Formats: sequence, C-alpha cells, structure tokens
Amino acid sequence: MSELEPFEYQTGAPILDYDIIEIKNTANGFEVLLDINLDSGYSLSRTTLEITHEDLQGYDTNEIEEGIKYALGFFENEDQLPCSE
Repeated sequence: MSELEPFEYQTGAPILDYDIIEIKNTANGFEVLLDINLDSGYSLSRTTLEITHEDLQGYDTNEIEEGIKYALGFFENEDQLPCSE
C-alpha cells in the first residue's frame, strides 16, 4: 500500500482454511510457508508467516501448528482465546 493512502479500511475477508507447505526453524522462532483460502473466493499462494518463540508463549503453546491457528485467527470459542497478560 502507498503511504499516501488513508488507513481507514474495514477488515478484509475471513480465512476459510489454509495448508501448511513448510515450517523452518529460525533463530527467533519459525518461518511458515502457507497457502491460504479466503472467504472472498481468492487465495494467497506460498505466503510466509513468521512466528517468534515469544508469540508462541503469548498463545500459551509450544506447538507451532497451534500457534499458526492462533496467528491466523482460528479460535474454538471465546473462552479459549489466548491471553497476553
């Protein structure tokens, strides 16, 4: 996006599902390569998501697959939202 564009955008299309292509360990956490299908009918192919070890701690998990779900906004219900206290 251009720096000249206004920042008054509504939230975009929800993610329907995703496929994990590859997970790489990095010095700070993980680099995840994903294909993402959006509710709008579009898809994002070979998208990179970076998740740090601190992110996983904030999501209260050590499992990268669980961290990916949280990072993409997949929560089972509101009672199980990770807290960042």
